[in-house]
Amino acid sequence: MTAAVVAGLLVLAAVLLGTGSPGVRSRVLALVGPGSDEAAPKQRFPFRPRRDRAGEAMQWVTVVRRLAALLQAGRPPSLVFGELAATTGHADPTSRWIARVCRDVHAAARVGVPVSAGLGRFSRGAVPVGDRSLAATARSVCAQLAACWEISERSGAPLGQTLAGVARSLESQLDAQAARDSALAGPRVTVRTLSWLPVLALGLGMLMGTDPVSTLLTTPWGRLALAAGAALSIAGRVWTRTLLHRAEAVTGS
Repeated sequence: MTAAVVAGLLVLAAVLLGTGSPGVRSRVLALVGPGSDEAAPKQRFPFRPRRDRAGEAMQWVTVVRRLAALLQAGRPPSLVFGELAATTGHADPTSRWIARVCRDVHAAARVGVPVSAGLGRFSRGAVPVGDRSLAATARSVCAQLAACWEISERSGAPLGQTLAGVARSLESQLDAQAARDSALAGPRVTVRTLSWLPVLALGLGMLMGTDPVSTLLTTPWGRLALAAGAALSIAGRVWTRTLLHRAEAVTGS
């Protein structure tokens, strides 16, 4: 039983090393000891840099502003997406998706499909950027651009000033979202920490010379405590995640 618990703790340490922050990984390595990592390759765990979701979302503000600038400079509304596609980078999933939107809308406009129809298709379809929030932002921006182009196509109203206002509104929304994410960062970390406390408590009990696993699995009161603890842990996790999702859904409008 002791060997199984020790093996479980080693697996937990490996998971923390593979998915945790650099600070967590350094603390785990300090607890395990330097000798366990000497024979391992330097890049055994290829950690990827944290994704800059706020920066990717702000790319849409830049796109809308560039569209407004091109239109105010006298470019035809049906051709601005082609010029934008030629200068859009491909450094991240959002920029690649923006480039695809611009290319497809431009290609459709060249064969007579209205720009509003092309943008409307992207506002309703799937957005493969690997993040639900970024996908929602992409669909929302495409829907707003489609509405602006449709009004212009029907009435002949100029688009430059309208898109400039859309860019300002979008930037305000993204700033508010960034503020919400910053405010919720602490509660998210607290939820993760509390979720690991029962597992860490079992390991601490083993280190103190007791056998809490056997007590929980072989005695009636231990089984009752295990069942109650598991139920309360799951209920608490569901409750806190519900509160976080409700806070994330607040738009401030």
